[in-house]
Amino acid sequence: METVISALIVMGVLVLTILGLAQYSLSAQAQITDASRMMQERLGERARTNLQAVSGVTDVTGAYAFITLKNNGSTKLADFTQWDVIVQHVASGATYVRWYPYSMGTSQWSKTIYASVAPNVAEVIEPGILNPGEYIILTIGALTPAISVGTTNLATISTPNGIVATTVFTR
Repeated sequence: METVISALIVMGVLVLTILGLAQYSLSAQAQITDASRMMQERLGERARTNLQAVSGVTDVTGAYAFITLKNNGSTKLADFTQWDVIVQHVASGATYVRWYPYSMGTSQWSKTIYASVAPNVAEVIEPGILNPGEYIILTIGALTPAISVGTTNLATISTPNGIVATTVFTR
């Protein structure tokens, strides 16, 4: 009799162990499936995003750079606080590399979005969002020290989903 009770207890423990392991296995598989789906969504969004550098110029003092980009993709772009803007410029024979945050003010960058840049036609649909086919002009400044005359400089812009546009500009 005591053997039967011991066998029932052992069988119960085995069944509970197997059910627990099966539950953890199914839970892990569900997490892997969700992660894979999210990765595919991000990759699809990146494939549909394309920024083309149109031009880069400076003001007459060399303290401000104006970078024009066009959204050639099919994805709307926003959340400009998450964009990275890095400028490498030459001043007085030295090279400076600096990251600029998005905001109005000095040592930062701001944006203006246009439906067309020749001539400048302000955006009408979804103001503040860079829709496909629209142009964005980034005003970067104040660059300190100011860009020297006759130098070649580089601006690199990256979106939150990892798309990068670079442009070379001179003063």
